[in-house]
Amino acid sequence: MKHNSILVFLLFIFANLLAQEKIIINGQLKGVPEGTTISLMKEEGAVGSEVVKDSVVNGRFRIEYTPGEEKTERYSIRSFDKDFPSMGLNLWAKAGHSITIEGNNKLVYTWNVTSDMPEQKEWSYFVQANKLLWDQYQELSVLRKALSQKVHADNSTALEKKTARASIDSLDSLSNVYLYNIHKHNLDLLQNGQMTPVRLEVLNNAANMIRWNHIEAFRAPVTKLYNSLAPNLKGAIYGEEIALTLYPPKVVKVGESMYDTVLTDLHGQVHHLTDFKGKYILLDFWSFGCGPCHASVPEMKEISEKLKDSLAIVSLSSDNKKMWKQASEYFKMTWNNFSDGKENRGIYAKYGVKGIPNYVLITPNGLIKDIWMGYDNGSLKSKIKELTNLSVN
Repeated sequence: MKHNSILVFLLFIFANLLAQEKIIINGQLKGVPEGTTISLMKEEGAVGSEVVKDSVVNGRFRIEYTPGEEKTERYSIRSFDKDFPSMGLNLWAKAGHSITIEGNNKLVYTWNVTSDMPEQKEWSYFVQANKLLWDQYQELSVLRKALSQKVHADNSTALEKKTARASIDSLDSLSNVYLYNIHKHNLDLLQNGQMTPVRLEVLNNAANMIRWNHIEAFRAPVTKLYNSLAPNLKGAIYGEEIALTLYPPKVVKVGESMYDTVLTDLHGQVHHLTDFKGKYILLDFWSFGCGPCHASVPEMKEISEKLKDSLAIVSLSSDNKKMWKQASEYFKMTWNNFSDGKENRGIYAKYGVKGIPNYVLITPNGLIKDIWMGYDNGSLKSKIKELTNLSVN
Protein backbone atom coordinates (compact mmCIF):
# COMPACT_ATOMS: atom_id res chain seq x y z
CA MET A 1 0.00 0.00 0.00
CA LYS A 2 2.83 2.35 0.88
CA HIS A 3 4.44 1.80 -2.53
CA ASN A 4 1.10 2.47 -4.25
CA SER A 5 0.71 5.76 -2.35
CA ILE A 6 4.17 6.86 -3.41
CA LEU A 7 3.39 5.93 -7.04
CA VAL A 8 0.13 7.89 -6.99
CA PHE A 9 1.94 10.89 -5.47
CA LEU A 10 4.69 10.76 -8.12
CA LEU A 11 2.12 10.52 -10.91
CA PHE A 12 0.33 13.53 -9.44
CA ILE A 13 3.57 15.54 -9.39
CA PHE A 14 4.40 14.44 -12.95
CA ALA A 15 0.95 15.39 -14.22
CA ASN A 16 1.29 18.82 -12.63
CA LEU A 17 4.72 19.34 -14.19
CA LEU A 18 3.28 18.50 -17.60
CA ALA A 19 0.36 20.88 -17.03
CA GLN A 20 2.78 23.65 -16.16
CA GLU A 21 4.24 23.42 -19.67
CA LYS A 22 0.85 24.06 -21.23
CA ILE A 23 -1.67 26.81 -21.64
CA ILE A 24 -5.01 25.37 -20.58
CA ILE A 25 -8.28 27.06 -21.57
CA ASN A 26 -11.63 25.83 -20.28
CA GLY A 27 -14.75 27.23 -21.91
CA GLN A 28 -18.33 27.23 -20.67
CA LEU A 29 -20.79 28.47 -23.29
CA LYS A 30 -24.53 28.96 -23.65
CA GLY A 31 -26.34 29.85 -26.86
CA VAL A 32 -23.62 28.21 -28.95
CA PRO A 33 -24.54 25.16 -31.07
CA GLU A 34 -23.11 21.76 -30.20
CA GLY A 35 -20.14 20.90 -32.37
CA THR A 36 -19.11 24.53 -32.93
CA THR A 37 -15.38 24.69 -33.62
CA ILE A 38 -13.39 26.95 -31.28
CA SER A 39 -9.89 27.87 -32.49
CA LEU A 40 -6.90 29.20 -30.56
CA MET A 41 -5.02 31.61 -32.80
CA LYS A 42 -1.39 32.60 -32.18
CA GLU A 43 -0.86 36.27 -32.95
CA GLU A 44 2.38 37.18 -34.78
CA GLY A 45 2.16 40.90 -35.39
CA ALA A 46 -0.84 41.49 -37.64
CA VAL A 47 -1.12 37.81 -38.62
CA GLY A 48 -2.91 35.10 -36.68
CA SER A 49 -2.50 31.38 -37.29
CA GLU A 50 -4.50 28.53 -35.81
CA VAL A 51 -2.45 26.43 -33.40
CA VAL A 52 -5.12 24.16 -31.89
CA LYS A 53 -8.90 23.80 -31.82
CA ASP A 54 -11.70 21.97 -30.04
CA SER A 55 -15.43 21.43 -30.53
CA VAL A 56 -18.18 22.46 -28.15
CA VAL A 57 -19.69 19.43 -26.38
CA ASN A 58 -22.38 19.86 -23.73
CA GLY A 59 -21.69 23.58 -23.74
CA ARG A 60 -17.99 23.16 -23.00
CA PHE A 61 -14.66 23.17 -24.78
CA ARG A 62 -11.10 22.61 -23.58
CA ILE A 63 -7.95 23.72 -25.31
CA GLU A 64 -4.43 22.68 -24.31
CA TYR A 65 -1.44 24.18 -26.05
CA THR A 66 2.29 23.92 -25.40
CA PRO A 67 3.91 27.23 -26.42
CA GLY A 68 7.42 27.42 -27.75
CA GLU A 69 8.58 30.05 -25.26
CA GLU A 70 8.25 30.55 -21.52
CA LYS A 71 6.78 34.04 -21.67
CA THR A 72 3.45 35.81 -21.88
CA GLU A 73 2.30 35.84 -25.50
CA ARG A 74 -0.68 37.12 -27.44
CA TYR A 75 -3.43 34.82 -28.65
CA SER A 76 -7.09 34.99 -29.61
CA ILE A 77 -10.09 32.69 -29.48
CA ARG A 78 -12.22 32.58 -32.62
CA SER A 79 -14.86 30.55 -34.36
CA PHE A 80 -15.08 30.53 -38.14
CA ASP A 81 -18.46 28.79 -38.03
CA LYS A 82 -21.63 30.39 -39.34
CA ASP A 83 -23.13 33.37 -37.51
CA PHE A 84 -19.97 34.26 -35.59
CA PRO A 85 -18.48 37.77 -35.94
CA SER A 86 -15.29 38.38 -37.92
CA MET A 87 -13.31 39.13 -34.77
CA GLY A 88 -11.82 37.18 -31.90
CA LEU A 89 -11.46 37.27 -28.13
CA ASN A 90 -8.03 38.69 -27.27
CA LEU A 91 -6.02 36.61 -24.82
CA TRP A 92 -2.72 36.97 -23.00
CA ALA A 93 -1.44 33.55 -21.96
CA LYS A 94 1.61 31.80 -20.55
CA ALA A 95 2.53 28.16 -19.97
CA GLY A 96 1.43 26.92 -16.58
CA HIS A 97 -1.45 29.38 -16.33
CA SER A 98 -5.09 28.34 -16.79
CA ILE A 99 -7.82 30.47 -18.33
CA THR A 100 -11.58 30.16 -17.97
CA ILE A 101 -13.90 31.60 -20.62
CA GLU A 102 -17.64 32.03 -20.21
CA GLY A 103 -20.11 33.17 -22.85
CA ASN A 104 -23.87 33.34 -23.27
CA ASN A 105 -23.99 33.89 -27.04
CA LYS A 106 -21.90 33.82 -30.21
CA LEU A 107 -20.46 37.30 -29.62
CA VAL A 108 -16.99 36.00 -28.90
CA TYR A 109 -15.18 39.36 -28.50
CA THR A 110 -17.02 40.09 -25.24
CA TRP A 111 -16.97 36.63 -23.68
CA ASN A 112 -15.85 36.85 -20.05
CA VAL A 113 -12.27 35.80 -19.27
CA THR A 114 -11.00 34.73 -15.85
CA SER A 115 -7.20 34.79 -15.77
CA ASP A 116 -4.31 35.77 -13.52
CA MET A 117 -2.53 37.53 -16.39
CA PRO A 118 -2.39 41.27 -15.52
CA GLU A 119 -2.56 42.20 -19.21
CA GLN A 120 -5.78 40.23 -19.55
CA LYS A 121 -7.37 41.98 -16.60
CA GLU A 122 -6.49 45.38 -18.05
CA TRP A 123 -7.82 44.54 -21.50
CA SER A 124 -11.02 43.00 -20.16
CA TYR A 125 -11.69 46.17 -18.18
CA PHE A 126 -11.90 48.25 -21.36
CA VAL A 127 -13.90 45.61 -23.27
CA GLN A 128 -16.47 45.09 -20.53
CA ALA A 129 -16.80 48.86 -20.00
CA ASN A 130 -18.17 48.99 -23.58
CA LYS A 131 -19.86 45.57 -23.70
CA LEU A 132 -23.24 46.72 -24.99
CA LEU A 133 -21.67 48.71 -27.81
CA TRP A 134 -19.24 45.93 -28.70
CA ASP A 135 -22.12 43.43 -28.82
CA GLN A 136 -24.06 45.67 -31.18
CA TYR A 137 -20.93 46.07 -33.31
CA GLN A 138 -20.44 42.27 -33.44
CA GLU A 139 -24.06 41.71 -34.49
CA LEU A 140 -23.46 44.05 -37.42
CA SER A 141 -20.25 42.15 -38.20
CA VAL A 142 -22.23 38.91 -38.54
CA LEU A 143 -24.66 40.58 -40.95
CA ARG A 144 -21.79 42.09 -42.91
CA LYS A 145 -20.07 38.73 -43.27
CA ALA A 146 -23.20 37.17 -44.76
CA LEU A 147 -23.64 40.06 -47.19
CA SER A 148 -19.98 39.87 -48.21
CA GLN A 149 -20.41 36.19 -49.03
CA LYS A 150 -23.36 37.10 -51.24
CA VAL A 151 -21.26 39.73 -53.04
CA HIS A 152 -18.58 37.15 -53.85
CA ALA A 153 -20.88 34.19 -54.56
CA ASP A 154 -20.81 32.92 -58.14
CA ASN A 155 -24.57 32.31 -58.11
CA SER A 156 -25.49 35.85 -57.02
CA THR A 157 -27.01 38.03 -59.72
CA ALA A 158 -25.65 41.48 -60.51
CA LEU A 159 -28.65 43.05 -58.80
CA GLU A 160 -28.19 40.91 -55.68
CA LYS A 161 -24.52 41.90 -55.50
CA LYS A 162 -25.37 45.59 -55.95
CA THR A 163 -28.03 45.42 -53.23
CA ALA A 164 -25.64 43.59 -50.88
CA ARG A 165 -22.92 46.21 -51.41
CA ALA A 166 -25.38 49.00 -50.60
CA SER A 167 -26.40 47.16 -47.43
CA ILE A 168 -22.73 46.73 -46.46
CA ASP A 169 -22.19 50.48 -46.84
CA SER A 170 -25.13 51.14 -44.51
CA LEU A 171 -23.84 48.64 -41.96
CA ASP A 172 -20.36 50.18 -42.08
CA SER A 173 -21.78 53.62 -41.39
CA LEU A 174 -23.64 52.33 -38.34
CA SER A 175 -20.60 50.33 -37.20
CA ASN A 176 -18.51 53.50 -37.30
CA VAL A 177 -20.99 55.17 -34.94
CA TYR A 178 -20.52 52.35 -32.44
CA LEU A 179 -16.72 52.54 -32.81
CA TYR A 180 -16.80 56.30 -32.26
CA ASN A 181 -18.69 55.91 -28.99
CA ILE A 182 -16.47 53.03 -27.83
CA HIS A 183 -13.21 54.89 -28.40
CA LYS A 184 -14.58 58.16 -27.05
CA HIS A 185 -15.43 56.34 -23.82
CA ASN A 186 -12.00 54.69 -23.76
CA LEU A 187 -10.27 58.06 -24.11
CA ASP A 188 -12.18 59.21 -21.03
CA LEU A 189 -11.14 56.06 -19.14
CA LEU A 190 -7.50 56.53 -20.13
CA GLN A 191 -7.37 59.91 -18.41
CA ASN A 192 -7.05 58.07 -15.09
CA GLY A 193 -4.39 55.54 -14.24
CA GLN A 194 -0.80 54.89 -15.25
CA MET A 195 -0.10 54.16 -18.91
CA THR A 196 0.89 50.54 -19.62
CA PRO A 197 1.51 48.58 -22.84
CA VAL A 198 -2.11 47.36 -22.82
CA ARG A 199 -3.51 50.84 -22.24
CA LEU A 200 -1.18 52.07 -25.01
CA GLU A 201 -2.88 49.64 -27.41
CA VAL A 202 -6.27 51.03 -26.36
CA LEU A 203 -4.93 54.53 -27.06
CA ASN A 204 -3.64 53.45 -30.47
CA ASN A 205 -7.05 52.04 -31.36
CA ALA A 206 -8.56 55.44 -30.60
CA ALA A 207 -5.80 57.13 -32.62
CA ASN A 208 -6.67 54.93 -35.59
CA MET A 209 -10.07 56.61 -35.65
CA ILE A 210 -8.18 59.79 -36.60
CA ARG A 211 -6.13 58.01 -39.28
CA TRP A 212 -8.82 55.89 -40.92
CA ASN A 213 -12.12 57.54 -39.98
CA HIS A 214 -10.91 61.16 -39.91
CA ILE A 215 -12.34 61.79 -36.43
CA GLU A 216 -10.50 65.04 -35.70
CA ALA A 217 -12.32 65.41 -32.36
CA PHE A 218 -10.01 62.67 -31.05
CA ARG A 219 -6.79 64.48 -32.00
CA ALA A 220 -6.52 66.71 -28.93
CA PRO A 221 -7.09 64.00 -26.27
CA VAL A 222 -4.89 61.49 -28.10
CA THR A 223 -2.11 64.08 -28.44
CA LYS A 224 -2.32 64.98 -24.77
CA LEU A 225 -2.02 61.34 -23.72
CA TYR A 226 0.75 60.65 -26.24
CA ASN A 227 2.81 63.62 -25.05
CA SER A 228 2.65 62.27 -21.49
CA LEU A 229 4.07 58.87 -22.44
CA ALA A 230 7.38 57.66 -21.02
CA PRO A 231 10.17 57.31 -23.66
CA ASN A 232 9.97 53.49 -23.62
CA LEU A 233 6.27 53.60 -24.52
CA LYS A 234 6.81 56.22 -27.23
CA GLY A 235 9.40 53.87 -28.71
CA ALA A 236 7.11 50.83 -28.52
CA ILE A 237 5.24 49.61 -31.60
CA TYR A 238 1.93 51.23 -30.66
CA GLY A 239 3.72 54.40 -29.56
CA GLU A 240 5.35 54.71 -32.98
CA GLU A 241 2.01 54.04 -34.69
CA ILE A 242 0.36 56.81 -32.69
CA ALA A 243 3.19 59.17 -33.65
CA LEU A 244 2.63 58.37 -37.33
CA THR A 245 -1.05 59.24 -36.92
CA LEU A 246 -0.41 62.52 -35.12
CA TYR A 247 2.72 63.54 -37.05
CA PRO A 248 2.59 61.73 -40.42
CA PRO A 249 5.79 61.81 -42.51
CA LYS A 250 6.01 63.41 -45.93
CA VAL A 251 4.85 60.78 -48.42
CA VAL A 252 6.71 60.44 -51.72
CA LYS A 253 4.57 60.87 -54.82
CA VAL A 254 4.61 59.95 -58.50
CA GLY A 255 7.31 61.94 -60.31
CA GLU A 256 9.45 62.39 -57.20
CA SER A 257 12.70 60.64 -56.30
CA MET A 258 12.28 57.31 -54.56
CA TYR A 259 12.64 57.09 -50.79
CA ASP A 260 15.45 54.79 -49.70
CA THR A 261 16.46 53.41 -46.31
CA VAL A 262 18.44 50.59 -44.71
CA LEU A 263 16.87 47.25 -45.61
CA THR A 264 17.95 43.79 -44.52
CA ASP A 265 17.33 40.31 -45.85
CA LEU A 266 16.59 37.25 -43.71
CA HIS A 267 20.32 36.66 -43.24
CA GLY A 268 20.85 40.15 -41.82
CA GLN A 269 22.70 41.50 -44.86
CA VAL A 270 22.12 45.19 -45.60
CA HIS A 271 20.61 46.42 -48.87
CA HIS A 272 19.42 49.71 -50.39
CA LEU A 273 17.07 50.46 -53.25
CA THR A 274 19.90 52.39 -54.87
CA ASP A 275 21.63 49.01 -55.37
CA PHE A 276 19.18 48.43 -58.24
CA LYS A 277 19.53 51.77 -60.04
CA GLY A 278 19.86 51.25 -63.78
CA LYS A 279 16.90 48.85 -63.74
CA TYR A 280 13.21 49.36 -63.18
CA ILE A 281 12.31 48.53 -59.58
CA LEU A 282 8.95 47.09 -58.59
CA LEU A 283 8.31 47.50 -54.86
CA ASP A 284 5.87 44.89 -53.53
CA PHE A 285 4.39 45.69 -50.11
CA TRP A 286 2.96 42.47 -48.68
CA SER A 287 2.04 40.36 -45.65
CA PHE A 288 1.43 36.67 -45.08
CA GLY A 289 -2.08 37.47 -43.88
CA CYS A 290 -3.02 39.05 -47.23
CA GLY A 291 -4.96 36.73 -49.57
CA PRO A 292 -4.21 38.61 -52.82
CA CYS A 293 -0.51 38.60 -51.83
CA HIS A 294 -0.66 34.79 -51.83
CA ALA A 295 -2.32 34.83 -55.26
CA SER A 296 0.38 37.11 -56.71
CA VAL A 297 3.34 34.84 -55.88
CA PRO A 298 3.44 32.74 -59.09
CA GLU A 299 3.28 35.87 -61.26
CA MET A 300 5.94 37.61 -59.17
CA LYS A 301 8.24 34.63 -59.58
CA GLU A 302 7.70 34.54 -63.35
CA ILE A 303 8.38 38.28 -63.70
CA SER A 304 11.50 38.13 -61.52
CA GLU A 305 12.97 35.34 -63.66
CA LYS A 306 12.06 36.58 -67.13
CA LEU A 307 12.80 40.28 -66.59
CA LYS A 308 15.78 39.96 -64.25
CA ASP A 309 18.09 41.92 -66.59
CA SER A 310 15.83 44.96 -66.77
CA LEU A 311 13.59 44.91 -63.67
CA ALA A 312 14.19 44.08 -60.02
CA ILE A 313 11.34 43.07 -57.75
CA VAL A 314 11.83 44.13 -54.13
CA SER A 315 9.27 42.61 -51.77
CA LEU A 316 8.89 44.45 -48.45
CA SER A 317 7.18 42.54 -45.65
CA SER A 318 5.05 44.22 -42.99
CA ASP A 319 5.20 41.12 -40.75
CA ASN A 320 7.41 40.68 -37.72
CA LYS A 321 10.62 38.74 -38.36
CA LYS A 322 9.27 35.37 -37.21
CA MET A 323 6.23 35.50 -39.48
CA TRP A 324 8.25 37.05 -42.33
CA LYS A 325 10.68 34.11 -42.20
CA GLN A 326 7.87 31.54 -42.12
CA ALA A 327 6.06 33.23 -45.00
CA SER A 328 9.22 33.46 -47.12
CA GLU A 329 9.90 29.76 -46.65
CA TYR A 330 6.26 28.93 -47.42
CA PHE A 331 6.33 30.90 -50.69
CA LYS A 332 9.88 29.77 -51.58
CA MET A 333 10.68 33.36 -52.54
CA THR A 334 13.59 33.61 -54.97
CA TRP A 335 13.60 37.36 -55.58
CA ASN A 336 14.70 40.30 -53.41
CA ASN A 337 12.91 39.95 -50.09
CA PHE A 338 13.67 42.64 -47.50
CA SER A 339 12.40 44.44 -44.42
CA ASP A 340 13.35 47.60 -42.56
CA GLY A 341 12.27 45.99 -39.27
CA LYS A 342 9.54 48.59 -38.77
CA GLU A 343 6.63 46.48 -40.09
CA ASN A 344 4.17 49.17 -41.34
CA ARG A 345 5.81 52.10 -39.56
CA GLY A 346 8.91 52.79 -41.66
CA ILE A 347 9.18 52.56 -45.43
CA TYR A 348 5.47 51.67 -45.57
CA ALA A 349 4.60 55.05 -44.08
CA LYS A 350 6.99 56.94 -46.39
CA TYR A 351 5.28 55.42 -49.44
CA GLY A 352 1.82 56.05 -47.99
CA VAL A 353 0.79 52.39 -47.99
CA LYS A 354 -2.77 52.05 -46.65
CA GLY A 355 -3.64 48.62 -48.01
CA ILE A 356 -1.86 45.59 -49.43
CA PRO A 357 -0.74 44.36 -51.82
CA ASN A 358 0.59 47.76 -52.78
CA TYR A 359 2.99 48.33 -55.67
CA VAL A 360 5.38 51.11 -56.62
CA LEU A 361 7.20 51.18 -59.96
CA ILE A 362 10.48 53.12 -59.97
CA THR A 363 12.32 54.13 -63.15
CA PRO A 364 15.98 53.18 -63.78
CA ASN A 365 17.04 56.68 -62.71
CA GLY A 366 15.18 56.45 -59.40
CA LEU A 367 11.94 58.35 -60.06
CA ILE A 368 8.54 57.03 -59.04
CA LYS A 369 6.64 56.09 -62.18
CA ASP A 370 3.37 54.85 -60.65
CA ILE A 371 1.76 53.62 -57.42
CA TRP A 372 -1.24 51.28 -57.26
CA MET A 373 -2.98 48.84 -54.93
CA GLY A 374 -4.58 45.42 -55.39
CA TYR A 375 -3.93 42.31 -57.44
CA ASP A 376 -5.82 40.28 -60.05
CA ASN A 377 -4.46 37.39 -62.10
CA GLY A 378 -2.20 38.81 -64.79
CA SER A 379 -2.45 42.39 -63.53
CA LEU A 380 1.25 42.78 -62.75
CA LYS A 381 2.43 41.67 -66.19
CA SER A 382 -0.16 43.93 -67.79
CA LYS A 383 0.80 46.93 -65.63
CA ILE A 384 4.53 46.48 -66.20
CA LYS A 385 4.04 46.28 -69.97
CA GLU A 386 1.86 49.41 -69.88
CA LEU A 387 4.39 51.42 -67.83
CA THR A 388 7.72 50.12 -69.17
CA ASN A 389 6.95 48.34 -72.48
CA LEU A 390 8.69 45.28 -70.97
CA SER A 391 6.87 42.04 -71.80
CA VAL A 392 7.12 38.77 -69.89
CA ASN A 393 5.81 36.71 -72.82
